[in-house]
Amino acid sequence: MEQEREVGMEIGSIYEVAPAVTGKRVEAETLCLNHVEKYGKKHKSYTASGREAIELALISLERERPDVPKRCLMPAYMCDSVFAPFRHRGWELIFYAVDSGLESTGETLFQMILETNPGLVFVHPYYGEDTFSDLRAQLPVFRKSGILVMEDVTQSYYLEAAGQEADFVVGSLRKWYPVPDGGFVVSDLPLAEDVLQDGEAYAEERLEPLVQKWEYLQGAEVLPEKKELFLRKNRSLEEALDRYEGVRRMSGVSAAILSETDEEAARHKRAENQSFLYEKMIGMKRLRPVLVMQGVEAPLYLPIYAKEREDLQRFLTEHDIYAPVLWPFSEDAPDFFEGDEDYIYEHLLALPIDQRYGIREMERIAQVLSAYEEQTVIGIRADANDTVATGHIMRCITIARQLRKKGCRVLFFTADEGAQKMLSEAGMEQVCLHTQWNQMEKEIPRLKRMLSLAGIQTLLVDSYQVTPAYFEELRDVAKLIWIDDCFDVVCPVDVLINYNAYHARFPYKETYGDKTKLLLGPDYVPLREEFGRETRSASRPEDGTFSVLLSSGGGDAQDALLGILQRAVETEGLEKVVFHTVVGGRHPRERELVSFAEEHPNVKLYRPCRDMAGLMAECDGAVSAAGTMLFELSAMQVPTVFFVTADNQRYDKDFFAEQGRMLYAGDIRQDREACVEAVCDGIRKMITDVSLRECMKEKLSEVTDGRGAERIADEIYMCMKD
Repeated sequence: MEQEREVGMEIGSIYEVAPAVTGKRVEAETLCLNHVEKYGKKHKSYTASGREAIELALISLERERPDVPKRCLMPAYMCDSVFAPFRHRGWELIFYAVDSGLESTGETLFQMILETNPGLVFVHPYYGEDTFSDLRAQLPVFRKSGILVMEDVTQSYYLEAAGQEADFVVGSLRKWYPVPDGGFVVSDLPLAEDVLQDGEAYAEERLEPLVQKWEYLQGAEVLPEKKELFLRKNRSLEEALDRYEGVRRMSGVSAAILSETDEEAARHKRAENQSFLYEKMIGMKRLRPVLVMQGVEAPLYLPIYAKEREDLQRFLTEHDIYAPVLWPFSEDAPDFFEGDEDYIYEHLLALPIDQRYGIREMERIAQVLSAYEEQTVIGIRADANDTVATGHIMRCITIARQLRKKGCRVLFFTADEGAQKMLSEAGMEQVCLHTQWNQMEKEIPRLKRMLSLAGIQTLLVDSYQVTPAYFEELRDVAKLIWIDDCFDVVCPVDVLINYNAYHARFPYKETYGDKTKLLLGPDYVPLREEFGRETRSASRPEDGTFSVLLSSGGGDAQDALLGILQRAVETEGLEKVVFHTVVGGRHPRERELVSFAEEHPNVKLYRPCRDMAGLMAECDGAVSAAGTMLFELSAMQVPTVFFVTADNQRYDKDFFAEQGRMLYAGDIRQDREACVEAVCDGIRKMITDVSLRECMKEKLSEVTDGRGAERIADEIYMCMKD
């Protein structure tokens, strides 16, 4: 009996396969599936994929009807993997239009046939509805004139109306069931089964990530941080499948799983899920179902149109609901459209409704869609460029992710395009004001208009360039939240954040009183979620080396990295230190660092570092510029030597050097040589004094629990609702 899923479990993405079902093998030739047999064709063959089923159909067609022109009429909205076998075998593709209801008119297709004289017409009923019903009456006419018909039922496997008038019916079974491979082709024409190759090796390889996902969902040996590994392997195998130009027979393990599958139960579950979720979406304004319910038979997915598809897809992902884009526009797609294909490619999103799930999961999807529909927009004003450090944008992205989890939509505003790449990679919506980052008062009229157009009534600002007048001008259009590190000016804001431990040296409470909500101290450090987990201990090689993480901020403004490395490799006692050096995307001396690392095998560069918490967990110690990274190192309990590179860091030394939390090496701006020497001396101390490192770890564990961004998001949300 299938184990009941937890309500909070993720929904969608690749199928999982239980290890218990992987031991059996059945010959694919003996497989009998009712929804394949229903077409009543004389010949059938089970292949490794739907794409290979098309390849086999084309080979068979060319053998049996060598006189047929190698031109195919193809719907303009189609998966690019379908194009591959046609182009591989030298077929010309001519695309016919599809409207926003995913339908094509028989009249248009008939006219194109007269003009192009194709040998084959390809039809594809979409998402369980007979979207080609208007064409079906024409298909016998086409066939009598010598044109062959191929119908792909990959999205409409259960559709009863499909396939009866087709010469070939093809489909992908691995999209419908938890199998590592599987497709089929049926036809009244003989199939070229002599070209079939063995598919066992591929199936065995692809079975591994599917089983790992099952273990991950069961909370077994596969830890959350390993999830990306099995997903990456699955993507690699999918890409290999698309590139494969032969035809393989379905594997024995897939045939065995399918032979014991209750197809009618799966069909009923999909239909039930689709109907429930469809009803819940009626009346929504930011999204709508693509098809009406009437005539839809248990589709592959429930397709919707979303006004801001990427935004909705991200929102669903943040709630562990994985809705794919079917299909992304690619270079292999038609280079022109005559119907609504451009709208379809840009706005269609597919919601998971498969038989793994029940009404409970559909209710959860509906709740998330409802939250998206009603979400409030929050603005964030921050910059990152050649002068402004990336830390401002990075901590704001961390807060933004927590706000999204609370159902908020977040829109970033920047003066220039310096932060565009960072924000795009983080999946954040952004607007460039095209203003000067250090003259913020001049942007007020433009920012006000943008806030009004986006319906934003709450704005988080993270900049050292703001003035009291700036906030005064914005008070009449939005509630204001400000991240203040320095207490250089007093500003009229609703919420003020200073997460630094040194906040206590400033009279915030006396100055702001009850007019401003104050979020002060390390409880509000906005660390990424990876630092909020329990500290991870990585297995360290027992080779006598000492691993040190080396970082100096995104831009390394004081050129500290190269100076420290040059001194360290010449310092006695540091011969066995491996420096894991994080190089920001804006580093001005990246080439020199690369050359230095090539000359010194103990210097490893990360450009960029994709898993900072994971890297920290692998290191015995760290050297870092002051700033937010010191809190990250605290969360991971990494003994650290730190130094100051900017004015806003000048107070960090009081807290982190206090009580032996970290070793302070000085201000590199004031005495570079002394600072670099103190860094090397600090590394030597950490290497030789194990008790020192253990003491530092214990004290660092008390600094932060890593949930500061979550607390900030809670306070912003409450401020917004007041």
